[in-house]
Amino acid sequence: MRRLGAIFLDGLLALTAAYIALRSAGHAGLPALQVFYAVAGAGFGLSFLNHVLLTRIAGASLGKFAVRTRVIRETDATRPRLPRLFRRWLGGYFFLVIWIIAACFDLEDDPEDFCGLRLVSYRDLRAVTGAPLR
Repeated sequence: MRRLGAIFLDGLLALTAAYIALRSAGHAGLPALQVFYAVAGAGFGLSFLNHVLLTRIAGASLGKFAVRTRVIRETDATRPRLPRLFRRWLGGYFFLVIWIIAACFDLEDDPEDFCGLRLVSYRDLRAVTGAPLR
């Protein structure tokens, strides 16, 4: 359920940015193609900042912070680097529907991440490391 909560919050954040861009571009009287670029740029841009850059810096996106989970590398439980996070972000758009269906029908307790990353509870990660995480 935490995974769905984080997906919902992160998606809502990106959709809010796209909506604000739509309203702003509409008031500016831009042509339809420029409005499309503004909306797509705002939505995908904020999503990229949230899922890739913020996760690299802080270990979680805003939605993951809200549900108290973190993204770690499967092999050594460290914070993932930018190329892996970028692949995960890009692939997430393709596999998002599959993940939601798997979670709703409880097909798998914790779906494997195709980039070698895992979503873990902050409490569990802190118990393993024994110290506050940065």
